[in-house]
Amino acid sequence: MSGGKPFRILLIEDDSMIASVIALGMRTLGAPYLLDTAYSAEEALDLFEQHAYDLVMSDYNLRGMNGLSLLTSIRQRKPDTPTVLFTAYDTPQLQRQAREAGINDYIAKPFLIEDFVNLARNLLPIAANAIGARTP
Repeated sequence: MSGGKPFRILLIEDDSMIASVIALGMRTLGAPYLLDTAYSAEEALDLFEQHAYDLVMSDYNLRGMNGLSLLTSIRQRKPDTPTVLFTAYDTPQLQRQAREAGINDYIAKPFLIEDFVNLARNLLPIAANAIGARTP
């Protein structure tokens, strides 16, 4: 990708320490990007209404609405937006629910930050193809 507008990524994680580690890791993405961090589902929905995101990545365990409900709501609003759910509460039932909701990918904590960044890297072309504006 050269000369294009940076990708815009929304990260939802209510633990500021984990959000900081992910933000540091995302520096190895290998593509220009802007990362917005929300610390609650409500804050994420406000940001989502204000900006066009190329990727939305959410923790499952949030205060108020959980990450699965949040991502389901986001997919209903903009079905082409790639979404990722990550969680420390990994169960077959939650994995099935995420698949049924159309979540693009799922990763269990603890994860290697390299795996998380690779997952983001692999989903960004989906956004590029969906909006037709950012082709390599």
